[in-house]
Amino acid sequence: MRLNRTLWVSLVLIYSFIIRAQDPWQDAESMLRQALKRVDPMARSSSTSDRSRTEESGVLYIPMDYYEEEQEKRYAYFFSNEATDWQKKVHRLLRESSEIYGNPEATFILAQLHLWGDYGFPHNKTLAFKYSDKFNNLTRFTNSSVLFDLSVMHSTGFFGEIPVDRAKGLVYLQQAASLGNMQAKQALAYKYSSGTDVPRDCNKALLLYREIAESIRRSFSDEEWYLYPPYVETYDVRLPDLTGGLLGKGLTTWVKTLQGRLPSERPDITSSFLTKMDGGKVWLKFGSENSGASFTDNDDDSYDRIVDIYYTALDEYKGTYMTARDCEEARKILELTFITFDNEVPVMDNLPRFFYAKCIELLGHIYFTGEAEGHPNITLAERYLNRSLELFETYGSLGSTSHTDLGLISQYIKKNDTDAIKHYRKGEHTEFATGAGRHDFQLSLLSSKYPELKLGDPFMLIQHAYALGSRPAIYEFARMKESGMGGYYSCEDSIASFQLFVERSEELMAPQLRTAYGELLKENGEVALWAYAQAAEQGYEAAQVNAACISYLLPRNFEDPPKTTRERKLMSISYYMQALKQGNIDAGVVAGNIYFEMQDYSKSVQLYQSSALRFSPQALWNLGYMYEYGLGVEIDFSMAKRYYDQVLENNPKLYIAVKLSVLKLRAKAWLLWITGERSGYELGDRDNEQSDDKRVPWYKKLFESYKSAFTGNDESEGDKKEGDGSTQNADSKQKEESDEGTWTRLSSLGLHLEDFLSIAFILFLFLFSVIVRIIAARRGWNVNNADVRVNGNHGAHDGGQNNNVFRGNFEVRIAI
Repeated sequence: MRLNRTLWVSLVLIYSFIIRAQDPWQDAESMLRQALKRVDPMARSSSTSDRSRTEESGVLYIPMDYYEEEQEKRYAYFFSNEATDWQKKVHRLLRESSEIYGNPEATFILAQLHLWGDYGFPHNKTLAFKYSDKFNNLTRFTNSSVLFDLSVMHSTGFFGEIPVDRAKGLVYLQQAASLGNMQAKQALAYKYSSGTDVPRDCNKALLLYREIAESIRRSFSDEEWYLYPPYVETYDVRLPDLTGGLLGKGLTTWVKTLQGRLPSERPDITSSFLTKMDGGKVWLKFGSENSGASFTDNDDDSYDRIVDIYYTALDEYKGTYMTARDCEEARKILELTFITFDNEVPVMDNLPRFFYAKCIELLGHIYFTGEAEGHPNITLAERYLNRSLELFETYGSLGSTSHTDLGLISQYIKKNDTDAIKHYRKGEHTEFATGAGRHDFQLSLLSSKYPELKLGDPFMLIQHAYALGSRPAIYEFARMKESGMGGYYSCEDSIASFQLFVERSEELMAPQLRTAYGELLKENGEVALWAYAQAAEQGYEAAQVNAACISYLLPRNFEDPPKTTRERKLMSISYYMQALKQGNIDAGVVAGNIYFEMQDYSKSVQLYQSSALRFSPQALWNLGYMYEYGLGVEIDFSMAKRYYDQVLENNPKLYIAVKLSVLKLRAKAWLLWITGERSGYELGDRDNEQSDDKRVPWYKKLFESYKSAFTGNDESEGDKKEGDGSTQNADSKQKEESDEGTWTRLSSLGLHLEDFLSIAFILFLFLFSVIVRIIAARRGWNVNNADVRVNGNHGAHDGGQNNNVFRGNFEVRIAI
């Protein structure tokens, strides 16, 4: 028996060895190792041809139409006409390894390259789901990354590829979280905090968010945490914010703008500080031919262009929405600025000297953090930071972030807390992208260490640093809130603080935000949608808005609606509703607009009401429109007027539009009353029911009375009516149906009764004006009067000489 078992095991091992020897995975892996997986679209070296439309327009290109058949055709066309020999061969080897030999590594690569477009392959949802699901089964549900992918696919229906199954998505998400996947834990924490797909549970959400936050904190050394906190180049931006917001310029409700990436950093020329410089004579010149690092000493405009040089370097340091940050390039520009202008400082005016000091300040900060060279250079950092302080002394109480950096050097490198406190005190009024809140955070620590110095309440200092966005301060403040420090504890507030810290750590928790943004630059909308969908499931409100926009982008005025699937519209609504829960009021309005376009007016009204409760003027306006025309609700002019008036209460800039809408309502109610419509159209009491006879229009009653006066005693005519009653009734019914069909067709074109009445009134005024002008010209009005008023001035008739000097036209003008 033992010999048979040994023989059987040996045979299995030999067979497995033979199978592995035939598996082409090794060849495919070798080819993949030698190839570039993905080109960084944010890098300057990347091809600009892939983002030509974005560069021409200055905004990111978001695709509108989506055809599933077209996606499949593009995929087939790629392999027929565009794929290289390398791509064809490696794809064939991977498919053979996966489908014939069941190799999980090859299956995983196939899933990922069809999800993310790796190695230049096009995105394909069908194959991505197929290989992801197969890999999950091959690995017996043990790969947390793929489990998270499948969770998002089932929760979203993969945007029409598979049926939406939120229960299955939740099971996969819980399994991924139990295996330690941080993104899955974040998504699960968000679901428990918002009540999405699960009953809301504040304690479970807090437990998960705190666990993630502590894991993030452990990933930093104390030196990184306290001395060199890394600069996060954020990609957590709402795409609509780049073009005026979800509802457009002037209509977007105030929502905290997430413009972490801008076309370029430039100052506000109306700044009170800038306008006081040089007696208010401030001239800012940007984008000159010699801007940046290419300038000479002999240029007469060198001093003026120091402003441009500073903001060019700042763009390089922070990055713009077209390029990633490049600290080395910023350092080169600032070094050249120092060499060129430092000796000229005594003869500089206030404005160039101030911005020159800002250049040196930023240069010192770059050397302090070591972001350009890869390691800090404290000697050079102190040199430039102290030099910037010498220049800033001219401006009195104006703070400088150089104090914060020098304070950190004193506290952690020179171990001199006294000097550190002096620097923190001098820089406490400074708010700058690289130093906001850092001084308050350090003062809080020193206040706890030296309570006798009375540096301030540690909790209040941490709270101020938290408000300024210091990431370490956000974490410490969340812990303080959870412990009840400050005399108040709230589970929701603690969750909000921990959630903010976790989301601010996007380089660890949501690197796909950068991928999504970059793929939009290359106009790969489907890859960007998948990346934003993952971040949206994790609770990033901006990603929810972006995923909704890419799923279905509502048309602008006079544009045809995008052509897409119903599933993508519903997913867009779902993400907008999640964003609404997180405080984005405009997202609820847009979701209602999509339902309106789908002619589901009752749901549209519900979403408008949700945003109206948060005082959205656009939602209030839309509700007034819905009640005016009876869409999703009963026609009620009183309610329509009430909502229109509330628009004015929340946005006084819409005064004229609101007053005209209310005036139109009154005219409409008056006209409908004249024509005998139901009193429900009136602005007053609509509950007073009227009989059918009272609802007959007055002009019809008059016509019937006039008609009966001449035909009432004609018996022969009466007999004829009696004999042919059925025929006349049929003809009358047919005529009424014809008239009703005509009105239905006109209504489908957007024309209503008040439109025809308005047109008739305007035509009447036009004809009246023409007739009166003809009469006035023939009769010589305004010619022989003894006193003629022209534009408020009086002129006397001159007795026949030059008697046409004040001849005027009698006319009626109509303003529409």
